[in-house]
Amino acid sequence: MSSSSPTSPAGLPNPGPLMQLGLAYRSSAVLFAALDLELFTLLADGPKTAEALASTVQGKPSGMRLLLDACVAEGLLSAEGDRYANTPLTAAFLVKGKEGYSANAFKYAQNLVPAWSRLAGFVKDGVPPMLPEVMLGENKAVTRAFVMGMHERAKGIGSILSHLVDLTGRKHLLDVGGGPGTYSVSLCEQTPGLRSTVLDVPGVLEVSKELVEAAGYADRVSLRPGDYLSSDFGSGYDAALLSGMMHRETQENCKHLLRKAFAALDPGGLAMVSDVFFDDETHRTPSFAVYFALNMALTSHDGAAHAMTEMADWMREIGFVGVEIKPLPKPNPHTLVIGRKP
Repeated sequence: MSSSSPTSPAGLPNPGPLMQLGLAYRSSAVLFAALDLELFTLLADGPKTAEALASTVQGKPSGMRLLLDACVAEGLLSAEGDRYANTPLTAAFLVKGKEGYSANAFKYAQNLVPAWSRLAGFVKDGVPPMLPEVMLGENKAVTRAFVMGMHERAKGIGSILSHLVDLTGRKHLLDVGGGPGTYSVSLCEQTPGLRSTVLDVPGVLEVSKELVEAAGYADRVSLRPGDYLSSDFGSGYDAALLSGMMHRETQENCKHLLRKAFAALDPGGLAMVSDVFFDDETHRTPSFAVYFALNMALTSHDGAAHAMTEMADWMREIGFVGVEIKPLPKPNPHTLVIGRKP
């Protein structure tokens, strides 16, 4: 709080920012409830009253009206008289069937609430309150929400990857920890002659199979079950993508994965690491990375985040040359660290 903030009669700083921070969960709860009830999809064909919406979801009009008014207060809905309507933002991203539909990413965020509520306990005992196995196959509903959420987030990043990295002429991509396979599909779609192998755990690939087949790329994107730390990567690849998984690993494991990718690549092969990174070794900026690292610590055994400069140094140490750092256009939080095998 700045020294210019209004003060209380007693001369103390204004506690308003603390109150706002302490009650911020209410805004998330409103969004999550509206998504659970699929209100934005129900409003896709036009404005409706609280009574009509309550009837559709078999709820109470009084409670529905309170939720709808809270959605208006949050800017999620507009209201005219007794009728409520989507805003351009919710119509674009929270209506089922729309190209930009991203509600699964918020379902994943909702599933993380219990873990975040145990943050103080984690600080004391160092035990992540949500083990990664829950999201990686142990709980099918949570796994599905996680993979679908990653798919929705990856669509935007995947659409611009080929503009940052030229894969022209490359034939076989290894997509390490490729999750939903969204990057592989996008890169194959944008690169004639490219095929890809997605390596991930079986529980995740159950959902990936649906997504790859629905995209019509099952003939060019194959799925290979395995643990990326222990499974053999094979050989004969001329490109490797390690996206969105280094943040689950220690420095030594990151180097181990880079060595495996280096060995799997043919000479001239390209390695691409895409992740949320800190700006530098202080690990304090940007703020998104600070919270992201904390989230990973709460949901994986060695979760954190690394600095982009650290990752570049590790790649050079392994033997990659021509290492470059390429931030993705905002608002994407990912940065690419790229290197070539001599």
